[in-house]
Amino acid sequence: MNRKVFGIFVLMGIAAALLSTPSCARDQELVGLTLQPSGGFTFEGFGAQGQFTAYGSYIHPPETKDLSGKVVWTINIGNFGTVSATGLVTYTRTDGCGSGEVVATFYSNPKNPSSGTLFTSSAPVKGVSDPCK
Repeated sequence: MNRKVFGIFVLMGIAAALLSTPSCARDQELVGLTLQPSGGFTFEGFGAQGQFTAYGSYIHPPETKDLSGKVVWTINIGNFGTVSATGLVTYTRTDGCGSGEVVATFYSNPKNPSSGTLFTSSAPVKGVSDPCK
């Protein structure tokens, strides 16, 4: 009888180990990148700031992670402002105009970007007086 009970416990242990293996034992895979706030910011004067957050959507298992410190941030309009390594945009114009997009870029293989997958997402930014007069 003890042998039978021992066998049952062994089988239960193996079943528990198999069920706790995360999602087919595969690596997580990034499938999308989004920015928040998606509607962007309107800046009302020199020095105004807005914080963007980059979120990565993963599968195996499904999860959303903050990637703000891992993406490359840019603004696609010259002389508009600056963007920090964590997505903080600071408006540096004094005339209240200009519009464009803040862009987050994530390379799945940052050491060799050409060998991995590229993900980008963008959101609008503009001065309160845009269009410029």
